[in-house]
Amino acid sequence: MTGPDDSDNPSDPDGTRIFSTPEEHSGPVDPEHMTPRDRAAADRLQRVLDTHYDSAAGRRFEVSRIIGRGGMSTVWLAYDTIGERDVAVKVLKPELTDDAEFRDRFRQEAEAAETIQSENVVRTFDYGEQADVDGSGIAYCFIVMEYVQGESLADILGRQRTLPEVMVLDLIAQAAVGLQAIHERQLIHRDIKPGNLMVTADGVVKITDFGIAKAASAVPLTRTGMVVGTAQYVSPEQAQGLSIRPSSDVYSLGVVGYEVLVGERPFSGDSTVSVALKHINEPAPELPENISAPMRQLIAICLRKDPARRYPDGAALAAATVPVRDGEMPPDPASGVAPVVAAATAGQAPTGQGRLGEVTDEANMGPAPRTRSNRGWIWALGIGLVALLGVLVWFLTQGDDESAVPPTETTTVTSEVTEEQTVVPEPIETEDPVETPTDDTTPTDTTPTEGPTDGPTDTTNPSQPTQPTVPEPEVPTEEPTNPGNPDTSDQASQEQPDPSGNAGTTGDGDSGDEESGWSVMGRL
Repeated sequence: MTGPDDSDNPSDPDGTRIFSTPEEHSGPVDPEHMTPRDRAAADRLQRVLDTHYDSAAGRRFEVSRIIGRGGMSTVWLAYDTIGERDVAVKVLKPELTDDAEFRDRFRQEAEAAETIQSENVVRTFDYGEQADVDGSGIAYCFIVMEYVQGESLADILGRQRTLPEVMVLDLIAQAAVGLQAIHERQLIHRDIKPGNLMVTADGVVKITDFGIAKAASAVPLTRTGMVVGTAQYVSPEQAQGLSIRPSSDVYSLGVVGYEVLVGERPFSGDSTVSVALKHINEPAPELPENISAPMRQLIAICLRKDPARRYPDGAALAAATVPVRDGEMPPDPASGVAPVVAAATAGQAPTGQGRLGEVTDEANMGPAPRTRSNRGWIWALGIGLVALLGVLVWFLTQGDDESAVPPTETTTVTSEVTEEQTVVPEPIETEDPVETPTDDTTPTDTTPTEGPTDGPTDTTNPSQPTQPTVPEPEVPTEEPTNPGNPDTSDQASQEQPDPSGNAGTTGDGDSGDEESGWSVMGRL
């Protein structure tokens, strides 16, 4: 959900409620349940966007549904066909945009917001103005922003009332980092409040609605029906109409921290004027003793009336949260001890490791965003499966080809050995017969010979004494034997080539199995 706006709902004192019951239509509205008036507004916004982005070349944004409604604007969910992502399109109300000074101020703020890059600030992608779409002469102003599936802190407090101290410190630290990015651009938010702090399901805090407060100050109060800079969170200098600095946002965030810790704001009254006067004149009440001393001191510094005695900007406040996380007292600008700003810029601000997400309600959020990455993983998975299938097919094919050779070689060798053994001449009788050399023989040649044998050959040499041999029993075919003959040098020299070409094969064909046991695995 992208940022709630100021609401003119009298039931909400701070004017920040955006998500409530479906009957109030202040939260996400399913396209199937939009009223005829909402459908007409959706069609009108679609014409505004098509005209502004010249849809003749293809529709840039496709309007879907309402995801937020407030006193200053209505927020729509749309799909960016070029960026391939969901975006939030905030359309300002015509009673604001028909004022030229408002449009000038808001344009400047929106263009400046496009340069802010922070995880803790809702990004602004574009700003546009389109006049006289329906022949009415009305100028429509809109902002295209990052779509964030989250919930406003105002809604969370509506259920929880308070949060644990560790979560509050995480909230302040993340919001301060977001303010740091804004202040580094020489900009001021001017309207920090629970309704403008979004919390995602994974506990990320994002500041939204940047720039509207400054632009709205150009429009008389009687025309907007709102107080610029919500009275319950306004700084003393802002309530007096004085020039403000980034320390004004620090004060407002301190009020938010106070409320989240104790369940009520430091100042209340019967009217916005009475509340503003208390911000100007009365000291903030002390936090209860069940809050740690470092946290009490941090909030007290933020709520000082004198801007010079507060933390000067978001970077200093973010840095001050680091010692508080460790149970130490935060630095006090009034005593001349400045926070080590480098700690915040180095990303050392404390976080609750996503614990803030535990208090969000996904039922109070918009739909999950559609992005290029959501579609891309499907393609990546498909490509990976195809690649895996190809490797498996190759592996099985190679294994079949290589494993088929050894059995053929073994069968041929066994046949030759059997044939040669059946025609061996009778052994010469001697006094000391020699033991059958079946177990000790080794192959006589490891290189396949070239020609086939024509038949049995005589393995005796009359000119030299020969070692008597004993006919061997027939070799079992299921367990191949050593293809070599008894170890005689003359027999080796006269033996004819094996027609199978496997005279050099040893063992039972494991060489082929070992070869087929390897495969090349590429990156899937």
